[in-house]
Amino acid sequence: MSPKSLFSLALAAAVLGACSGGLVRLQSEVAPTTYDHLNFNLYHAERDTKVDVHGNPFNMDGAAFARSVTNHMQGANVGRPTNFTTAPGPSAERNMRVVMAFNTEADGYDLCTARSFRPRGRNERLTLKAAWCFGDRQDSTVVAYVHGARSVNDPAFHELVDQTVMNLFPTHMDSELLRDNGGGRRN
Repeated sequence: MSPKSLFSLALAAAVLGACSGGLVRLQSEVAPTTYDHLNFNLYHAERDTKVDVHGNPFNMDGAAFARSVTNHMQGANVGRPTNFTTAPGPSAERNMRVVMAFNTEADGYDLCTARSFRPRGRNERLTLKAAWCFGDRQDSTVVAYVHGARSVNDPAFHELVDQTVMNLFPTHMDSELLRDNGGGRRN
């Protein structure tokens, strides 16, 4: 096959892949002066990590939705394990938390200071804005979206949460996109 044919084939595959449902797109931002993966391990490894879940794109019981989100978060971070939970025990670092805002009008850069999260109208695109917060300071932020997620059991929803958590806690500082559809869990 000629180089031109190979290029055309690769371009067509990329276009078709981008049009398929379930493809997670990410915009990751790490505050270069504050984020440090070692801090995640210091404050969260082998401990509870508080998670604030906002929005409910599937119109299910709010507590059940939050449990589904934290269940999907388990094991998605790189490094030592933590227990992502909405009801942390005494092992949790009280000044640190993760905010997960689904289909809300919240600004991706003010997640740690927002006091209310207005729901956004439902459409085919499910958006997740997430932040790792130390008090009101955002140490890392991810804005991700996926098309076609129909429920918390949908693989597209699971991948959205998985990729968001993986990118929220990268192993290095990088202000560019950290991972975009890199696939698979890492522990």
